[in-house]
Amino acid sequence: MKRLIIAGLTALAAGMPAAAHVWDELAILARPDNEGTFTLEQYCFIQPSTYTNAVFFDFDNDGNLDLLLMGQGGDWNFSGELKYVLLYRNLGPEEDFRLEPVTDTGFQQFRDEGFYNPVSTGDYNHDGYTDVVMMSYHDGRHVDLYLNDQGTGRFVRQDITFEAATNGSVMFGDLNNDGWLDIEFSGYSDRTSTALKTYINRKDGTFADLTPDNLYGAFQGQSTLADLDGDGTLDIISTGNGDNWVCLSSIFYNTIGADGTPAYRYVAEAESGILGVSRANPLAADLNADGRMDLVVNGEPSDGSGFRNRIYYQKEDGTFAMDTSYPVVPVNQDGGINMGDWNGDGNMDLIVGGYVGTLNDGAPSTYSSPLRVYENKPEQAGLKGNTFPEAPAEVAAEMDGNELVITWSDGSDTESPTAALRYNLFLRNEDTGETYTMIPADLETGRLKVGTDLQTSLSSAVKTYRIKPFGAGEYTVGVQTLDQAYAGSPFKTCRVTVATGIDAPLAEGFKAIRHTAGIEVKAPCEEAVRVCTPDGRTVAQGVTNEEILLPRKGVYIVSSGPSFTAKMLF
Repeated sequence: MKRLIIAGLTALAAGMPAAAHVWDELAILARPDNEGTFTLEQYCFIQPSTYTNAVFFDFDNDGNLDLLLMGQGGDWNFSGELKYVLLYRNLGPEEDFRLEPVTDTGFQQFRDEGFYNPVSTGDYNHDGYTDVVMMSYHDGRHVDLYLNDQGTGRFVRQDITFEAATNGSVMFGDLNNDGWLDIEFSGYSDRTSTALKTYINRKDGTFADLTPDNLYGAFQGQSTLADLDGDGTLDIISTGNGDNWVCLSSIFYNTIGADGTPAYRYVAEAESGILGVSRANPLAADLNADGRMDLVVNGEPSDGSGFRNRIYYQKEDGTFAMDTSYPVVPVNQDGGINMGDWNGDGNMDLIVGGYVGTLNDGAPSTYSSPLRVYENKPEQAGLKGNTFPEAPAEVAAEMDGNELVITWSDGSDTESPTAALRYNLFLRNEDTGETYTMIPADLETGRLKVGTDLQTSLSSAVKTYRIKPFGAGEYTVGVQTLDQAYAGSPFKTCRVTVATGIDAPLAEGFKAIRHTAGIEVKAPCEEAVRVCTPDGRTVAQGVTNEEILLPRKGVYIVSSGPSFTAKMLF
């Protein structure tokens, strides 16, 4: 899975925005080869674009990383008036993980007026399918929530009104530790240029604006969610321009009250030790294996030191010390940074791409677009390096009505305290093969496949999770521990049987099963079988009790007899 980890990280960096409408649009997928270098695939079926953001996630529960891309033309090969929000299905190892465009997704074809972090993914309604929230500008500012239509490739825009902002970022994350994903975003809204909003998930498909009065944000920057102080709650780091264009890197430490409502303590730049920066991109993870969250912040402060990737290590007193050796090449606003453990050693690595900014030797900025992987090697600095955490000792699952209730015990870790640990889980229907994973991961090793939206994992304060299973069958349920470097333990698993009648009544005696090259509908009598794509296109036909060959891997709707219909993942 290493090749997909790198693809997930570098697609964001490789598609960074052009500075003006005279630059060529690009779409480059970088894959590692057996020599430890990369193969760049410029013609990879991905729409070339500028001002690009890309997120890898598994929308159809087949275990392969799919791609969501937001961008626009650059007036070179494609008009700058063209805006793209495109979804690509990963066809899996049989087709060398080729990405195929998905038609009729339901996404509105607009993009944010900035290029910071306008897209986040997560299952906000606990139905076992990953949803999308995004900010964009079209006849005004919008934050749109899209419900995944059960892995079919269609996303349904929800009729929810947010006080929308653009020129900033939006994120899913559980802010009140109830196990449900809330929405946090910052940027320029119609009411204020320094919006920072928190919408709490009501668990019924709606969200409540419970933003405290002391929260304020920035534009031309990003906010991100991470448990900086290791107490089990997600804190907010907000960067960008504030009032009068002041450069900010504000921290709001989250403390959840007895009534379950988050309250925030503001820490200014002078107290934290972090420079305020404009046009910024912050990342948070434990980089030096000391059990404390560190920060990498890309941006330009007002002190004249220029665009840089600044690494801040958190000290025992909670303040941050900058690494003034600047070990990572600088890139300005036409570039970006991302993170992920690409080599699987448990230490968080960095990906850097874009236009080179201020250089250490004082040389001027240059028209260069490096795409670089920085391996994190604490041992070279005399440190022991990060170790992988231990999985929960116990995991259990049982049905309660139409929901599957998953419970687990604490995991453990050498570096991270128990309160700072987070949890990831998966749910697999062994009859159909359909698998939901909260954060995409290798189910055998526990290694995460992505380095984005890690804040959608579960807090240490959450030890119970309710989810709707996708149909009847025998299920495997797994829970893993994540430390503050987002290194994952193996999954601790259990099995549970889900009876029929969960989603819709099925014809008695009918059951769809997978084979190596196709599917078969078992039935007590001979009936015609029709296999369609989710958009209604027939791809195969046959009869019950015989294998029906399918053209490729994907999601299919299988129907037979007067009342049997099932969704199958093949």
